[in-house]
Order: sequence, then C-alpha cells, then structure tokens
Amino acid sequence: MKRTIGLTGNSGAGKSTVAEYLEKLGAEIIDADRISRELCEPGKIGYLAVKEAFGTEFFRAGGTLDRHKLGAYVFADREALIRLNNILHPLVLNEVRRRKEASEKDTVVIDCALLVDTGLDRDVDEIWLVRAGTGRKMERIQSRDGIDRTHAENRLNSQASEQQMLGVADVVLTNDGTLEQLKKQVEEHFYGTNGL
Repeated sequence: MKRTIGLTGNSGAGKSTVAEYLEKLGAEIIDADRISRELCEPGKIGYLAVKEAFGTEFFRAGGTLDRHKLGAYVFADREALIRLNNILHPLVLNEVRRRKEASEKDTVVIDCALLVDTGLDRDVDEIWLVRAGTGRKMERIQSRDGIDRTHAENRLNSQASEQQMLGVADVVLTNDGTLEQLKKQVEEHFYGTNGL
C-alpha cells in the first residue's frame, strides 16, 4: 500500500532540504510550489489566469511572470493574496492529485507549505512539520529569495503559524541544528513508521 506523507512548514524552515533527503531515501516528491511555477509558465493555464486577474504589470518585457514582484504585492495585500490563491490552488491541487495517483513509488511526499490551508492534508496518511526559529527562517528566506526583511516578514505572516501546524502534525522535525541532526530525525521517522 502506498504511503503518503504531507511535508509542511513555514517558508525558510527547511522543507526543501528534508524533501531532497526523502527523495534520496526512495520517496517520490511532489512539490506544490514547483507545480505552481510550472503552471505559470508562458501560455500555461495559470499564467493566463494570473495575467487576466492582475494585468500585465507583473510580467517582464519578455512575457514571463515576475514572481518576486507579484509575491511582494500579494504578501502585502491580503485580498490580493486570496484572489491569487483562488486562481492557483485548484489548479495545483488537481495536478498534485494526478501525480500522486500516477506514482509507482511506495512512498509519495507532498511538499506543500499550505498543506492544511489548501485541504491537501486530507490526501495524506501523515503530516510532517519542519520547524525552525523565526530568526533562522528569516535569514534563509532573505538569502534564498534575495528579498528584504519586510518582504520576508510579510511572507511568513501570510502563512499558518507553527503553533497552528503543531496541532495537526504527526511528526515534528526541528531544523535549528546541523544537517546531520536533521537527516537523523528524517531517517528515524521514515524507517520507524515503516516498521523496518
């Protein structure tokens, strides 16, 4: 029987690092954010819907979506964020579910920061939460995305708090130490739950 793990956590907590390691352990990773980016490539359904809803000001001269500019705008304006989510979330959910069904791996990991908000938590057997201190998350977001502190704060504030996610998590991974410490936690839960 296929095991489905929902991998979640705030931006900057280290979900991608955990996902990469789970892939090395043999799981198939379905990255909701990557799917969202794919759907917003020129000519794709998400791209066309975003252009219609938000206009051309968030698109570069070459026609590609300027994700940083759109992100800065929607994370500072709650109504705009809701509008964008209402456009993209149903498209992403359909593709996540299609890929999950098509997977031939024993373990599928749905990597999604908004796992609970989107209802994808109902598609998984267990929820893994990656958490880290706010300072660490802020540093990682700013470094990874090349954005200032205000934009990083807006992004974090738009997501469910760790306290909310702790209430639904089956597994909690703490990512404030070394990479080896994080990998050890991942292995314990990956193999322990499988009964190996």
